[in-house]
Amino acid sequence: MHSHRITALPLDEERLSADLAVSEGFVYNDSYADFVSTGLLRSTMLWNQSGSLDEASLGDYEGSARLTPHGEALPYVRELIGRLFDTRYLKYARFMRLAPGSVYVPHRDFLELKSDMVRVHLPLQTDDTVFASEENTVFRMRLGELWRLDATRTHSVGSFSDRDRVHIVCDFIADSLEQVLALDTPTEQELPQGNVAVRPPLSEQARRSLLGLAEVLDEHNYQEIQTLLIKQHFRTAISGDEVFELLKGIAAGSGRADLLHRATAHEEYCMVNR
Repeated sequence: MHSHRITALPLDEERLSADLAVSEGFVYNDSYADFVSTGLLRSTMLWNQSGSLDEASLGDYEGSARLTPHGEALPYVRELIGRLFDTRYLKYARFMRLAPGSVYVPHRDFLELKSDMVRVHLPLQTDDTVFASEENTVFRMRLGELWRLDATRTHSVGSFSDRDRVHIVCDFIADSLEQVLALDTPTEQELPQGNVAVRPPLSEQARRSLLGLAEVLDEHNYQEIQTLLIKQHFRTAISGDEVFELLKGIAAGSGRADLLHRATAHEEYCMVNR
């Protein structure tokens, strides 16, 4: 697995709480709705190319990022970013709020860009019932842990929590992670075993039962069956790629060519080209 924890940071709870309270009143967008199978993912820019909140998606550009009004409104977050990173390489920083019960469709990022980015997550509000994944590894990113995420590999997120998960997500153009870090403490390049979720194998009987959903699949429950498969990824040892394989298998077994095309086209969009 390429993603890994960088370090664990002490956070000022009082200052963090103040910034989180301010962020409740932000204007958010749902520009990542294509990757949410159920629930809600809202994001807002703290730094981007223009400094405008109207610029909601990623793109290639020269130069460093500019602070947006929402970035200006978060003094503690602004201080953290300046202390942790060499912001000359920063292209985007976003506040991302994942609603309780939400799951991402497995996907790969940066497909639309000419350059791969170095992506770093800093969880500001989360708990141990929120999971991330890379391929067939499911793990927890805990409060105050700084993580490098390899978003070019198949990944997903699943929240089984009763409150929003809030992360700062920073994207840099640089030759390496080391180039963007401004830490004066030792860093890690590992996935701590205590962060890894233990998932049993998917039994053959369970696999047959999932494929048996072909008997009931239709356009009205397609989304719910997709969500069930993604949740299964977080509970048993099937990879993000296998989620699409199972979904296509169910669609093929249903005899619904339109739903098989829907699954195949969505996989192409999420994994190959957009």
